Amino acid sequence: MTKASRFIVTALGLAWSGLAVAQTVDCLAAVVNGQALTLADVQIAEEFRLFPRAAEGAEGDARSAVLEALIDQRVVLEVTRETGPVDPARLEAALGGVRAAMGEAAFRAALDKFGLTEADLRPYLEDRIRFDRAVAVRFAVRNPVSAAEIESYYRDVYVPGQRGQGLEPKPLEEVLLQIEGRVEESVRAEKVAEWIRNLRRQADVRVNRDCLGRRKEEP
Repeated sequence: MTKASRFIVTALGLAWSGLAVAQTVDCLAAVVNGQALTLADVQIAEEFRLFPRAAEGAEGDARSAVLEALIDQRVVLEVTRETGPVDPARLEAALGGVRAAMGEAAFRAALDKFGLTEADLRPYLEDRIRFDRAVAVRFAVRNPVSAAEIESYYRDVYVPGQRGQGLEPKPLEEVLLQIEGRVEESVRAEKVAEWIRNLRRQADVRVNRDCLGRRKEEP
């Protein structure tokens, strides 16, 4: 359990003391099969960019997208019972990746903002690694794609993308392996998404989107 989840303060019925000093209020953003995901969990995942793809494709609602990614992760970890130890070298590499992506100053400022140490951040990264491991085991087999799918991707995605950047598209023969890999990854991503959607239909997921509107007060 993360540090944030250990310090849940339910927003309903909570009264402010008359102190002038700002207080940090946490709330339940979601409950997944009885397990809490707090606003702080969501904010930490967002601040440290633990789900960059979800946030980038969120169309302005990155926080909701991060919450959905956390719910997906929790559901997968529960169903697959992926709780095994994480390779320390991989964990340190993940931590180093977060630090490098943010920059040292921003990384340290984010830790201070949430009152975290690097040790507090590690459980979040361990869950990300376990999730990736569970998906990799489930979808270890390659997804063969047809020549028609490759040609369609080349025509409808690759060529317009290159021209949109002011570049001349290379002939299909020159980028065949690259295009084939992208199509395979696209097919795999859709299979993973459908698997997770099915798991969520079977799970008890309760989301409190009102909680996401709360902003953690700056210290």
